[in-house]
Formats: sequence, structure tokens, C-alpha cells
Amino acid sequence: MGALPSLSMVPLSLSAWLERLESQHPVEIELGLNRVANVAQNLGLLSSPPITLTVAGTNGKGSVVTVLSAALVHSGKRVGRYTSPHLNRFNERICIDDVEVQDAELIEAFEAIDDARAAISLTYFEVATLAALWIFRERGVDVQVLEVGLGGRLDAVNIIDADLSVVTSIGLDHTDWLGDSRELIAIEKAGVARSGKPCVVADPDPPNSLISTLDARGAATFLINREWRVVGGEILTSAHRRYQLPDDTGLLPVNMGAAIQALEVSGLVTVDQSLVNHLASVSLTGRLSRVQLKDFELVLDVAHNVESVSQLGKFLRDHPVPGKTAAVFGVMGDKPIHDMLCQCESTFDEWNLIDLCHVPRAMSTDRLTVFLKPMGAPIHQGPFADLWQSLMMRFTIGDRVVVFGSFFSVGEATAHLAAHHHDGEQS
Repeated sequence: MGALPSLSMVPLSLSAWLERLESQHPVEIELGLNRVANVAQNLGLLSSPPITLTVAGTNGKGSVVTVLSAALVHSGKRVGRYTSPHLNRFNERICIDDVEVQDAELIEAFEAIDDARAAISLTYFEVATLAALWIFRERGVDVQVLEVGLGGRLDAVNIIDADLSVVTSIGLDHTDWLGDSRELIAIEKAGVARSGKPCVVADPDPPNSLISTLDARGAATFLINREWRVVGGEILTSAHRRYQLPDDTGLLPVNMGAAIQALEVSGLVTVDQSLVNHLASVSLTGRLSRVQLKDFELVLDVAHNVESVSQLGKFLRDHPVPGKTAAVFGVMGDKPIHDMLCQCESTFDEWNLIDLCHVPRAMSTDRLTVFLKPMGAPIHQGPFADLWQSLMMRFTIGDRVVVFGSFFSVGEATAHLAAHHHDGEQS
């Protein structure tokens, strides 16, 4: 029997590449720009990049990126959009003109990166970021809109100098890497701003360190409630223009406002009420996504920290249903679970805990049960498919099911719904 071909001679599928990327670096997260910048330099990605809009923050990043991208595409720009994480397919992370890139493009990017990195080890996220930048260059985009993965200052996305940056909310998340206070975390988020370039800030109560760091970096800061405002359903921009948000806007007004303010100061598009009306129809799966099934309302939200769970709880209380409300919940083990649950203690009539044992970082259902028992509501646990089947048998018109806690939880729900072709209407 002849020798087996070397790995480099065997064409890898996208799934094989992703499996390889997950295992090739000793740790999942390693902040720092030197390694990824060196590979980017080898790939020629640092010279003359497309116009770059970078979005950082604790919550709301994906929403702002999606609105910015939609507006630019609507205005005739060729737009690369990079977000993370994905729900069901890696391809979701990298889009051209709001269309996911194909497996073949990703494989070609991974092969180019593998050749360029030589002996440099890269994390999964670093390779994903380089793949996005490589594809955007190869496809000749006019603008690339990039979502920071973690923090900002030392995130792989920050190897590219942003022509405009947005900082959404500042909350306590990923404290092991970013610091244990809003003041420390804000410094990391502010690291995406560049001297002389606009930075739109959407946190209504920004830490002092955020403003001082932006000032020290020489950014042209546009601060909510100072240069621009969201009052009710109306956006008031720094140019003293007013835009009315339609009542059926699918995303939070503050995130819509940040995107509109950023678009206005960018000079890339003409912002007017007709554009705002168009953007009001933009939605992002897992961000207060409401689906009316034949038997009950389904809400999908990737809320996975104290701030986002608080926002979800407020939304549910402001939009009550006449029947029961059930939580379908799965969360990572490094989250402040007690503080998260306090934000929605009286919101749910029962808890359904998703068994995410295939996710190493997930909190076990048994441990979650310990936290939930004092609340007194019934608790069920098991694989998502089993929990869903039970809910379908017990819940009816006027009831509501809310899936939240992590991207993995919402991913399980969307994959199950897609596989079983439930009749539903997006609302």
C-alpha cells in the first residue's frame, strides 16, 4: 500500500477546515495584534484597505453593523460585512452586499492564510477575521463594515485603521479578558477609534474613561445625548436633522440612531427620511426576533449578559401576552448567572433548560437548576428538540416562548425550526 498523501495535498472541505482551525491554536482567545498583523502584512491586507467602519461595544454591535451595511448596499455601494459569532453556518459571518459568501471562497481564503502564516499560530477568530478581509479585497468592496469580536483595542479587527467607529453600550461582559469594571472595559472599546476620525458613542451613561480615552486618541466624538439624541421614536442628529422611526422598527431605537448618526457623519450616503423608512424593515435574527407560529408567539434573542437580559425583560413586560410565557434557556458557564436571572425573575411562568453538553463552555442544566429553584417556577431540562416538542403540546394561542441566553441557544432553535419547516410569519 502506498503512502498517504500529505495534509497539504488533500483538499479540505469547509467543515474540515473549521475543525482544523478550532484545534490548531492552544487557547480559544488570545488578545493581541502582533501575530495577526504579521500575517495580514504577508497577505498584503494592510496597504490601501477599503473604507472601513468598525463597530465595538457590549451589546448592539451586530444590529448597528447590519443597519450600516443595509444602508450602504441600498445606496449602491459594494459592501463587505463581517460579524460574529454565527448561529448556524460559518458563512453567516462574511457577507458581500448582504449575501453570504460561498464555501469555495472561504476555503480559498483559508488556504491563502495558511500559506502566509508560516509558523505563526492563529486563533479561530483571527483566521476568520483575516478571511473576511482577504475576501473583501479579492471581491473589490467599496466599504467594509467590521464587528469587533472581543473588546476593541487588542481585537483582530483592529489591525485595520477605522475611517469611522461606533461604540455601542458598555457593560460587564468578558471580564476575565477586558477588566472587571465598566471604566476598564470602556478603555478597551475606545481602542477602535482613530485620531481625526469620527467615533459615534451610543451608551447613554458612558464611563468617564471612555470619553477621556477618545479625547486622548484625538477622535472626533459624537456622543448620544450631547451631539445626537433618540427621543421616543425620533432621531435628532448632530446636523440638526430629525428622522422619525416607524413604529414597526425591528431593532432597538438607540442602535438605529447610532447607525443613522454614523451614516450622516460618514458622508458615504445621503441620509433622508426615505432611507430611514427603508432601514426600519431591517431585522437581525436573534435580536428581539418575533415569530408568530400557529400556536403561540416565539421570541428569539441572543441576550447573554446582564444588560441585554435586562433589555429583553423590559421588552417582554412592555409587550405582555394574555397567556403563559416560557423561557427556553442555555448559557455559558462564565456568565454572572445570578445577576442575569435577577433581571427577569418574575417574567417567566416556567423554565426549559437546554442541554448544551456539546459546548464545552456551557453551564450544565443541573447547575442552572440550583440558581432557578428559589424562583419557584417549574423547571424542565433536556435537549432542545425534546423541550420544544413538550411546549408544542402544552402551549397555545396567547402564550409566548422566549429562547435566550446565548448564540448557541438561539442557534439550536433556528436550526430546529428550519429542519422541521414550522409554518410561521415573521413579525
